[in-house]
Formats: sequence, structure tokens, C-alpha cells
Amino acid sequence: MTLFYLKLCVTPLLMWAISLASRRWGGLLGGLLSGLPITSGLVMTFLCLEQGADFVLGAVPGALGGLAAVQATYAFYLFATRKAGVASAALMAILFYGVAAYAFTHWGGLYLSIGVALLLIGVLIRVSGREPQPDTLTRPRHRYWEIPLRMVSATSLLMVTTSLASWLGPATSGMLAPIPVIAWPLVVFAHVQGGRAAMAAMVRGNAIGAVGVIAFYLVVAGLLERLGVAVTISLAMGVAVALTIALAAGLRRIRAS
Repeated sequence: MTLFYLKLCVTPLLMWAISLASRRWGGLLGGLLSGLPITSGLVMTFLCLEQGADFVLGAVPGALGGLAAVQATYAFYLFATRKAGVASAALMAILFYGVAAYAFTHWGGLYLSIGVALLLIGVLIRVSGREPQPDTLTRPRHRYWEIPLRMVSATSLLMVTTSLASWLGPATSGMLAPIPVIAWPLVVFAHVQGGRAAMAAMVRGNAIGAVGVIAFYLVVAGLLERLGVAVTISLAMGVAVALTIALAAGLRRIRAS
């Protein structure tokens, strides 16, 4: 019961904080924060506490396959919105995610998933950088129900994924762990309110953060059995944050030069 209330409190608070940061400092920072392994880290932590370390280790390949599918979905959405509207492109992207995630999880392998994810991250960073820059002087209109809706969606997916884990099995649970329940609503809302420029900034931030997510899962896979849940998750999050900050700073210097 303690874990239930912890899930119910932590996830919406994280979504609330990231949403406010995105409003205050722009889509790139919001994308970076939502691209970090926040939701997936919570899912993996609760899966480990409820299902055990062996279950989580079995879920890591599926999680990396899901991450590759997430990056493919962002690429799909970025290109689809050049021809289609936001609603239809978002629906097609969600369906595309399901197909891609299943393919990577069941027919791909660990190294293939990592390779495809890194390739797509590079493509997203390059393509999103060519989009027009957001107009910092234009403040999009925010509606009172946006952040509560995001909080509910993020919490609901976490509860469903962890509650059904024993029935879904490690592969499918892992595949669902990196679903961008925090990032995806931010991307769509940014697109609706700020246009392609704001959406591209959010996607770019998410792509940069995804490198840290890969590092997170690799640290979990390598250290969980030896160091236990608390130490491993803490180290994995620390590595993910440090790598994301370093990559973002490096890309910013390259872009400025």
C-alpha cells in the first residue's frame, strides 16, 4: 500500500514540475527534462521492488527496444506534421509506436535497439535543428486543464504498467517503461500552442535526453545484481543526467560556433 501511494504522489509532482519549467524556460529545457529517464526510472524502480531484480534485468532489452521505437515515433511525427494536422499525426504516431515497439522488442536485439536509437537520436537532433527557432517574445496561451491532464496521463500509465507487470511479463513491461508519458503531451501541446518551432525544440531536447536514458538502462543492467536497487538507480540517474548535460552543452557550443 505504501508503494501505491508513492506512485500516486511522485509521478504527478514530476509532471507538474517539468510542465512549469517548460513554461518558464522554454521547450528545449522542457524536452531535456522530460527526455530524462524519469518515468522509466520510476517504472523500473517499482518493478524491482514489486517483481524482483531478475524481472527488471529481463525487462531491460525490451525497454531499449521501446526507446528505439520512441525515437522512431518522434521522427515519424516530425515528418508527418509537414503534411497532416496535429490530431491525425499524433494518432498515426501512437499507432506507429505500437508497431515499432513490438518489432524492436520481439524481432530485434539489444545491440540493434541501441544502434537504431542512437542513429535516430542523431537524425532528430540534426533535423530539429533546421526548424525555425521559437519566438521567445511570443508567449503561448495556456489553459487551466493542461497540466492536470498531463499529470493524470503520466500517473495512469505508471499505475497500469506496474500493476499488470506480472501478467505482461518482463519483455512487454520493459517495452512500456520508456513510453514518453511526460514528454509526449508536452510535444503535442507545444506544437498546438507554439507551432513547429516550439515542437521541434521539445523534440530536440527529448532526443538529447534519450542518450542519458540509454546510459541509464545499461547501468541498471550492469550493476543491479551487485549493488541493489537504491544504489543502482541513483547511480544510473546520475550518469544519465551528467551525460545529458554534457551533450546539451557540447551541442550548444557547436551550434554557437
